[in-house]
Amino acid sequence: TYEIKGKEYIPDYAVIVASKHQSAFETFLLFKLIKNSVFIHKKELFFIPIFGLYLKKSNMIAINRAEGSKALRKMLNEAKQKISDGYSIIIFPEGTRKKPNDPPDYKTGIAGIYKETETEILPVALNSGYCWPKHTFIKRPGHITIQFLNLIPTKLDRSEVLNKIQSVIEEETNNLI
Repeated sequence: TYEIKGKEYIPDYAVIVASKHQSAFETFLLFKLIKNSVFIHKKELFFIPIFGLYLKKSNMIAINRAEGSKALRKMLNEAKQKISDGYSIIIFPEGTRKKPNDPPDYKTGIAGIYKETETEILPVALNSGYCWPKHTFIKRPGHITIQFLNLIPTKLDRSEVLNKIQSVIEEETNNLI
């Protein structure tokens, strides 16, 4: 079973959605809940049968990590364009699924997107990794909670926004766990 908390924090305008990532569950649910949204994802996901074709058709933002700073510039330009077109951008700031209770590893890319797009961030905490663990499609019985949190305002400096994202998501994720 699952529940969604904090839906009242989801704005009716484009934002950056920064979510904890523990399973495939939130990938599907966030896309359903956040209207007019796109994901930032690694290019390798295009190679997953059927799902990869869906990503290509959906015009998501793909990152080729092998391209380094060139990939970052391309991603920032695409993100800025998507936000100006009215699309919210869903990103997993740790870059990959994490097991519950793993130490956090937030990447700086989200700070660049935040600065470039000059938009608010909607943080999301969750506990889905207990029911749908990393590296398996086998699901365990349990109750998943997806918790939307207060918006993080624009115009914070780089280190302040990174600390804020990590602290609010990790604190609430730990409460859910």
